[in-house]
Amino acid sequence: MATIGKINKNIQIAELGTLAQAIGARYDENAAKIGEDRILSALMVQEKKESTALISAMNRTKSASSLVEKDNARDEAISALFDMAKAYTLLGTASQKPTAVKVCSLLDKYKGIAHLNNATESAKIASLLEDLDKEGNKEAVEELPNLAEAVAAVKSAEEAFLAAVKAQEDEKLGLGDNASAVKKRLVSLLNDKLIAYVNIASDVFAENYGAFSEQVSLAVSKSNSVVTQRAKKA
Repeated sequence: MATIGKINKNIQIAELGTLAQAIGARYDENAAKIGEDRILSALMVQEKKESTALISAMNRTKSASSLVEKDNARDEAISALFDMAKAYTLLGTASQKPTAVKVCSLLDKYKGIAHLNNATESAKIASLLEDLDKEGNKEAVEELPNLAEAVAAVKSAEEAFLAAVKAQEDEKLGLGDNASAVKKRLVSLLNDKLIAYVNIASDVFAENYGAFSEQVSLAVSKSNSVVTQRAKKA
């Protein structure tokens, strides 16, 4: 039976995340056949914990780096809401126009909102959404086709922006491990403990560990191949 090779330490963070998840999935598939093994079970608990930490760290970094993108998205959502309401005052039916005028009158209080600094814009958006949800205004919004969806889009875009702000603050404060630190721990866990253990176990108890060992070996080989090919192109 082929021995599982060690993971190339030049593996990229996203590639490691994919590999770790694959190993976890293969273990779950083979757990019944492997049977009770407290050592392997404990190693896999740690592997899945570090895999989750890696993905969380990746998401924090990605979210923080996309703050400008999220700001642009909420500005576009606001613009779409304003334009749609304005369009109903010009092109709506006879019954829609008065309602649209009412909504636009409310929106006029928030003209230029997209040009404010981030914190002020967020405060204004919160106020805008609160106004639009008040009795009378909410019914007016719902009377105009697709306008409620446009309001929901603003709310969703603002929530995504605030999540990105929090991620950026967490990055600055060092809350949670960064992806590079988790990667180092995870590679060490896999190479020095999990793979080393499975190699021994599969050699002694091939019937129980063989399938899992072969699947892990294939997954690691594929990942290492990607790393090698990338190095050749560099």
